[in-house]
Amino acid sequence: MPSSHASRYALLGLLLVFMSACGDDPEPGTGGPSDAGTSRPDAGLPPPEVVAIPRTQVMLGGREYRAYQRPGDTFRIVCEEPCPIEETYIFARYAGFLAVKEDLISVAGVDVAPRMVPVDLHLAGDSLCGPKGAASGSSFMNQTGLEPGPGSNVCLWELEASRAKPPEIARPLTVENAVARENQVLVAHEYAHIVLFLRQELSHEWLVRAISYRVGGQASSLCDDINQQFAPTAWELCQRNGLDYAQLAEGLRKVETLWSTDGGTVELHAGVPRATSVYQYRRTLDGLAGGDTLAACIAGGELRPNQCGDASLFTPAGGTVSMYEGRVRWELPVGALPAEVRVEPGSWRLGMVVPTQWTAFMFAHNYSFEPASGVFKQPARLTLAYDPKLIPEGGSESSLTLYWKADDAPAQAVAGAGVDMEANTVSGVVSKLGRYMVAPR
Repeated sequence: MPSSHASRYALLGLLLVFMSACGDDPEPGTGGPSDAGTSRPDAGLPPPEVVAIPRTQVMLGGREYRAYQRPGDTFRIVCEEPCPIEETYIFARYAGFLAVKEDLISVAGVDVAPRMVPVDLHLAGDSLCGPKGAASGSSFMNQTGLEPGPGSNVCLWELEASRAKPPEIARPLTVENAVARENQVLVAHEYAHIVLFLRQELSHEWLVRAISYRVGGQASSLCDDINQQFAPTAWELCQRNGLDYAQLAEGLRKVETLWSTDGGTVELHAGVPRATSVYQYRRTLDGLAGGDTLAACIAGGELRPNQCGDASLFTPAGGTVSMYEGRVRWELPVGALPAEVRVEPGSWRLGMVVPTQWTAFMFAHNYSFEPASGVFKQPARLTLAYDPKLIPEGGSESSLTLYWKADDAPAQAVAGAGVDMEANTVSGVVSKLGRYMVAPR
């Protein structure tokens, strides 16, 4: 899945920014209970009451839709005319999600941002969601002009799922299926993605999976087996740092405060505060855990090390500074810096021009060390490790070298830099901080 937003256009100039079926994280994997729902022991809860929901006619993307919504709710169910789904099922589907909505917000810590309201739930393929593909669900925001919103969308394709052929298991559009708590996992999953829209630069797959498992009654702790299998970053945070659902919710409340006060660092959309970075979110979790969460962030395997971000203190005493769990090593001579400097990560989103097949490799080995204006009084040696499994087919490992890049200028190869193919590292002598990347010559 892509790590950045792609876009597509609907009728009448409505721009829809598409977020992949399970958010915009890089290749989180497929399958898992979030894709279809999983049965659970009866919790003894009475089924939610199914009542008629007020209906209006609305135009979306130049097409006529029915819209079902109670006053004050952040979501509505929409169905393109002629609507192929019986109204009784729509009422039951509304009741099913409404029954878990409060739990969802409690687990997530916050509700969707105002610009994402209303969240339109699409139960069938239509002019906005398109036909059902391999994905079970999808989330995307509306965008008018350059600004996001108003509104967002969740595509569930439940009509198509009810007609599934073996070996897939069809789920009939019955009232019982619509209100069953275990069948709210997918809608909770996709709604949780929208909770992260605008506030965070990524709508983390590991996080929304963990949230949806709790809402669906499949997990009571981040340390549960289902998270180990399908949301390993959440599981690692629990195992290594003692974090659990309460801390995740508090972490997102802190992210909301940071974002709403324009404390984010990533410019993604016009007209709204800058998004908070993955590193900012991880440092928030550090504070809640009382320790560094970098090892857990990397061990989960769902985020790249440079996305997790790392920081270190450089001192006039020099010495070797290891960062990113040993993937980055600075060898600083005595007196290279006149005073202590806390080196923080910059954005991983800015790269250099490389052959297309090398793009993923380059972005995975792209580190920014801030302040970029920092200049060494004596040259330092920088060594970056690389993952040989990411070298594209036909790519030459021996061609790898180290590049430095200013934000407003082409990348420059570091003179004299070399590759160690046994150690899988590239190193060179450098005179400044800033952005360094491993890429082919």
